[in-house]
Amino acid sequence: MNTAVEWAAELAHVREVSLLGTADLAYWRDRLLKEDLLPAERDGGARLWIAAADSKYMGVRFRELSFSVLVSWSEEGFRHDAAYLARAFNSCRLFAVCERVLFSSPYSHGDVRVLASLPASIHLAKKGEIIFRAEMGAEGSGADREPSRRGEGGWEGPVFLPGIRRGNGRPGKWFFARLKGDTRTYPFLHSEDTVAIGSPPDSEILQALRDSHFVAEEWVVREDASHAKSKTRRRPDVIRGEAAEPVAAPDPAA
Repeated sequence: MNTAVEWAAELAHVREVSLLGTADLAYWRDRLLKEDLLPAERDGGARLWIAAADSKYMGVRFRELSFSVLVSWSEEGFRHDAAYLARAFNSCRLFAVCERVLFSSPYSHGDVRVLASLPASIHLAKKGEIIFRAEMGAEGSGADREPSRRGEGGWEGPVFLPGIRRGNGRPGKWFFARLKGDTRTYPFLHSEDTVAIGSPPDSEILQALRDSHFVAEEWVVREDASHAKSKTRRRPDVIRGEAAEPVAAPDPAA
């Protein structure tokens, strides 16, 4: 990683649960075309990353949930070292506003719940109704489930932001992100684990998960992680190679 990265925010002792999965490649290729990005392909599908975190910033406890697509900003379409942040939610209304205004990130307020101890779970509620739910099965494979991998791990690279919503016809901005910590990964057991996607009329990202036939594959759990993000920058800074070169990492579980 380029050590010249200046972090705008650094968080310690983050409790984090991610869910990795695949979705229809053609759907996300078409959706990201207007952003000048290509979804990173794996086994013929696009790679999606749903990440929830429980943390504290400036003494304020908050929880957030993000929905991202792993992408390549090179034209070859095979690198997995970048992400496109399609939508995110923060349990703190003030922080959600700050993300939109200061970082140009697609955040809104939502009641996010995350449990990083086993059985791990992620919940998102709006107006008292749970609209997204991902849970490890509690019977037989909950607290006793053995990880498929364990060790220091993480992810770092550019995170691209939507640009088309601002109506300027130009690609969105970006920031550099880093997360790391003791990492445990678990296969998603379709016989025991659950993903439930609601259908609220104002949730475009949940509709996208359904339309692209999202299939969960793997849990990633970090009970004591560190997160960092840079200031938001214009996309041409990346195109001209002025951005920090990302460390090659196949996915957030690496």
